[in-house]
Amino acid sequence: MRVRLLGMALVNVSLALLLIVLYFGLLTILLRIGVWDQMTTHMLASVGIAVLVVPLRRRLVIVSNWLLRLRWQDGEEILRELSTALSHTIEPDALRALLIDDLPRRLRLYRATLWMLEPPEDHMFVAIGQEAHLPGATILVQGASISKVRRCPDYLRVPAHAEDEWARPFVAQGIGLLVPLRIGSRLVGIYGCGWSMSRRGYSPQTISLLVTLAPAIASALENTRAYTEIARLNSQLRRLDKLKDQFIEHVGHELRTPVTSLSLALQLLTRQPELMRDLGHVMRNSILQLETLVDRVLLLDHTFENAIPHIRRPSSSIELLPLLEDVAESFMPSVRAKGLHLQVQAPEGLAAWGEVTNLRRALHEVIDNAIRYSDQGTVTITADVRDGLAVITVADQGPGIPPDERDLLFNAFYRGRRTRALAEQPGVGLGLSLARRDIEALSGQIWLERTGSDGSVMCIALPAVELSYAEMGRETTL
Repeated sequence: MRVRLLGMALVNVSLALLLIVLYFGLLTILLRIGVWDQMTTHMLASVGIAVLVVPLRRRLVIVSNWLLRLRWQDGEEILRELSTALSHTIEPDALRALLIDDLPRRLRLYRATLWMLEPPEDHMFVAIGQEAHLPGATILVQGASISKVRRCPDYLRVPAHAEDEWARPFVAQGIGLLVPLRIGSRLVGIYGCGWSMSRRGYSPQTISLLVTLAPAIASALENTRAYTEIARLNSQLRRLDKLKDQFIEHVGHELRTPVTSLSLALQLLTRQPELMRDLGHVMRNSILQLETLVDRVLLLDHTFENAIPHIRRPSSSIELLPLLEDVAESFMPSVRAKGLHLQVQAPEGLAAWGEVTNLRRALHEVIDNAIRYSDQGTVTITADVRDGLAVITVADQGPGIPPDERDLLFNAFYRGRRTRALAEQPGVGLGLSLARRDIEALSGQIWLERTGSDGSVMCIALPAVELSYAEMGRETTL
């Protein structure tokens, strides 16, 4: 309302001054063209002014409204429109359109950036609508920049040429003014304003409007965070539903093979008792397959429980060479049957910190995977120290893993195309997934270091314990 009254006053004053100037201008022109009758001159000038007054006033109203909107914008109108729009906004794209595209234009700012506390871990603030690799697009929660913003009450100015560490992400984004967005005392986002188009910088009206609008922006941002988290959970549920279908399919297939073998063996046994020894071997292998499958399915559920952060498992020092030799020995029947070679190389006294049952289980899965899909050559198991970590490497000379499948290697129930094509290789795609969970439960890491037509190399890293003996290599060939 005050802006409209000011606009009307500006129009009336400007119109009066303009009419006076035009009136005397017309008198001068009439006198120069030879109209000497004073009454006639004033009458013609008055008629000219009367004709021009209406269109001039219309023009002045348009110019006045444009200037006022350009200079101040109606703060009450912006607050009303933005508050209404923000209350109905939950999608990141809609929030970006309001606060990054529309509001800077209204406030005559070159640009704006909106950072949101990224759910669900809340480890960093991310700029909505920007790629993470851009400078200043992500800001760590525990960093100096967020600490500085968290301490400011209403707004914070960013120096144009800042040498302070805290200002660098904002300078990289071209931001000169920061408005913290809080829900209670919790910082959920930051609204950064680009440099003002006015040479005089940010006007008090602009700062006041942003500070007043901050709670509405924070509320909309929190809704967007919830929307993002729900979308992520829905995506996970769809993926789990797909994995469930794959799991049922794979388990059904794996159950069918040993059950069929058992059924045929029993039928033959009733008709030909003299085949007891040969059929007994078939039955033992089928039962072993069933036991392995059941154990893995049960282990998957058990591993989910152990992945809960607040459950702490007992840890101790594990000497690696005896453990690796023991695990390798359990695979010797399979190695000899396939005509492979198995080597273990590790320095005496090298130890890792962890829980031996988890580590043994993970090693068994990785080594089993290497032997299962190798038709020739050597499977080599080594251990050494890298950057303070005990790193166990399992290298095979198998066919390798296609590039498009490497990122899916550790997903539960995933089996590659080549694996599925090998009907003689049973499995439901749980081995490497279980291995990863066992290693991560020990605060370790497992990864595929390289793969190609000459084989693959899988690595496991755990916190190392000081060597109790001189670091000397020892090689065991099995």
